[in-house]
Amino acid sequence: MREGGIADAHITEVTAGDNAKMGSVTAHTVFAKPHDGDPDADIKAPDVQHLGFVVDTGDIRIYISGDPINNFADHETLLAPIRDLKPQVGFLTNHPKEGEFPFFEGSGKIAGALGLQTAIPTHYGCFVQRDYDPQQWAQHLPQGVNPLIIPYNQAVVYQP
Repeated sequence: MREGGIADAHITEVTAGDNAKMGSVTAHTVFAKPHDGDPDADIKAPDVQHLGFVVDTGDIRIYISGDPINNFADHETLLAPIRDLKPQVGFLTNHPKEGEFPFFEGSGKIAGALGLQTAIPTHYGCFVQRDYDPQQWAQHLPQGVNPLIIPYNQAVVYQP
């Protein structure tokens, strides 16, 4: 960012466990992947730190998953810090067959384990060759978690 000409005053470096204020909003930083990967599941350690965020607007808390490990739902050490922040909405990175990210079933487990009210799929519509149907993803959400599928290249206003 500095090489791109962004002044230090506009950069805040964070790691998991850090909080950063942005005006009236606070971003809580959480891990998306464990440092060591998951050797038991034959998942190698990531080459860089993968983070997610719980953004607290004062009215609502939004979980942004980042690029989570495929079996994220099996890692209580990753889930607990997020669940403790009580997000209501989650932007969940997933894919039906790419092993880097949680599959649909795992994404549903994450939504349930975090107690989300609303879950929003991410990474659909991003890549022509790797697209997926978000309605199929929504079928894997547990009872009580509402899907919110934002149409491609559109925006929504969320009202809890």
